[in-house]
Amino acid sequence: MTLLSDHFAGVSAKRLSAVETERHTSNQHEFNGTSAMKRYLGMGRQRFLARFFYLGEDEDDRLVIDDTVTWYDARENHPTRSEYRLYFSDNEVMNRAAAEDVLIASLCRDGALVLLVVSSDSPLLESVLWLFGLPGLPGTGFETIDPSTAKSQSSSIFASIAEEIGLEIENESGDRWLDLLLDRFGLQFPSTRALSALALETLGTTINAIEAPDAALITLMDREEELFRELERKIVSDHLKANAASWSDDVDAFVHFSLSVHNRRKSRAGHALENHLEWTFFQNDLHFNRGAHTEGRSKPDFLFPGKQSYQDPTYPAERLTMLGVKTSCKDRWRQVLNEAKRIDKKHLLTLQPAISEHQTREMEDSGLSLVLPESLHTSYTAEQKSGLLTLNEFLSVVKDRQQWSTK
Repeated sequence: MTLLSDHFAGVSAKRLSAVETERHTSNQHEFNGTSAMKRYLGMGRQRFLARFFYLGEDEDDRLVIDDTVTWYDARENHPTRSEYRLYFSDNEVMNRAAAEDVLIASLCRDGALVLLVVSSDSPLLESVLWLFGLPGLPGTGFETIDPSTAKSQSSSIFASIAEEIGLEIENESGDRWLDLLLDRFGLQFPSTRALSALALETLGTTINAIEAPDAALITLMDREEELFRELERKIVSDHLKANAASWSDDVDAFVHFSLSVHNRRKSRAGHALENHLEWTFFQNDLHFNRGAHTEGRSKPDFLFPGKQSYQDPTYPAERLTMLGVKTSCKDRWRQVLNEAKRIDKKHLLTLQPAISEHQTREMEDSGLSLVLPESLHTSYTAEQKSGLLTLNEFLSVVKDRQQWSTK
């Protein structure tokens, strides 16, 4: 688990207004601060290194810019009044911002500011609000939360969302497991299955997939994330040191290496989630196939009770279950709808918090039931929760169908 306070000293958010975004009618380059922001930005004039992010409606509409911002009192010479503002220079991120977009200003532990503009149409908006501990859409004035009072969050999910938006998050675990990792795997990345097995080994009997499957899954994902980041930091650091001189003359080689690091992170998480679910299903004595073909090239992640029953036309379709697995949904949830045609009601397990009501409504209308670890249900509205399943509830559904088939 991770705490927001491990990464940020203060977080404030607001919805942007027309006067703050429409450059053809306004030259405003500052935001009105609040008394709460003074607690973490200070009382005097300060200039901060700042990284501006823009998250648009899709992955092609994103931008990151390094700049500076100034925090100052516009009435510093007034004997009794103060009026703090956050001034920024003209930049492309703020030029893309529109009224009703959300601005999140957060002070990192290293003293730099992050200014994140999230389009009101971005599918990541709700997840970003969750990441920063914000309870919902902010108003038009800055609303501030104290990171020290925010509840702990899954470190693997926190890191996944941060990675998605391009925000670098330090691994706070240090080198706790490095000696074990190097002894087991040396200076190379193991297969995801091998790393998943080590995560399970290091946790031992502290997790229980029968009594508490939801908590066990999150704990396993967090531990594997911790192991992977420690090994990655060591391998990448050594590789950077060994190739720094040659990369100064071969930028393409460096870019290729950088992309390989990024792609490894993305692909590993999905396989890890499937590995830990597979262990959970074995622990609960379920019959299933992982990645079995159904029709043509269709290959659902998990099929219960398995391919043999699915291909038996006399086996009742209502006793079959399929589960798609995606660490985050986006629009990829629609892929699940085309898998296992005999099964009308499909299930999808994800680790994405706070999916929009519009999207969950679409899923429900399409016959797709969303499965999430219990701790993530609090990030959804009361209306959405009625259609969500915990992992434990999903296991009960499969167990009931399995018991019927063995009578």
